[in-house]
Amino acid sequence: MRRGVVALVVVGLLAGCSGGSGGSGAVGAGAAGSPAAAAASNGAAQVRTYRAPDGTQVQYVLVVPEGRAAGAPGKVLLAFPPGGQDLDLTRRIVEDSWRTEALRRDWVVASPAAGSAGLYYEPTAAALVPGLLDEVARTYPPEGGRFDLAGVSNGGLSAFRAAQDHPDRFRSLVVFPGMPPDESDTAALARLKGLGTAFFVGADDSGWLEGSRRAAAALRAMGNRVELTEVPDQGHIIETLTGADLFDAMERVRG
Repeated sequence: MRRGVVALVVVGLLAGCSGGSGGSGAVGAGAAGSPAAAAASNGAAQVRTYRAPDGTQVQYVLVVPEGRAAGAPGKVLLAFPPGGQDLDLTRRIVEDSWRTEALRRDWVVASPAAGSAGLYYEPTAAALVPGLLDEVARTYPPEGGRFDLAGVSNGGLSAFRAAQDHPDRFRSLVVFPGMPPDESDTAALARLKGLGTAFFVGADDSGWLEGSRRAAAALRAMGNRVELTEVPDQGHIIETLTGADLFDAMERVRG
């Protein structure tokens, strides 16, 4: 059922996104002080490639605030895109939802596109996430060793999957919308104890609204810091939500 819903989301997002990609960038994350790292620090969205140990290549969009020194710890966000998570859509969501506020607030953003391994809430692609985190952290280490995490729709499912698989690597989770990919897996949800989480969901997005409510209630029962915002008169695509709303929520719930 979710895949059918998300197919419509992709069409809507592609029609509604007006931002460009900001350039293709260099391949590879780039070591501190390298030309690739210097190119990323000009604020443009750059497309990079991470090669996993098994040879699988993961393209990701990277945004680095101008003046952000490679090797210096700071705030770093891993953001999963919606729909089929292809590179074009990933770039559009980075431009529309993340880039402006990331540059203003001094956040690095890395957003992976899906490839042959599938979508990031599925096991094969999910297994690539730790290596990607290590790749980004070599040049832009997250403060305290932990990333922040976000996702929209299929990206929200992916963000929950990453958090459940590697809870020690994240300090906050923001989804708009999102919920655990397997709500019956209570052991996986229990691994999120202590993770501050913010949910945004359209009040007219019935299936995702109920899933968000259940997940939020379960996390609150664990003692977590949780925000659930049900946006009036909005469906699956929350047209009134801004990048500032997302970063404000992230900064409120992050540990």
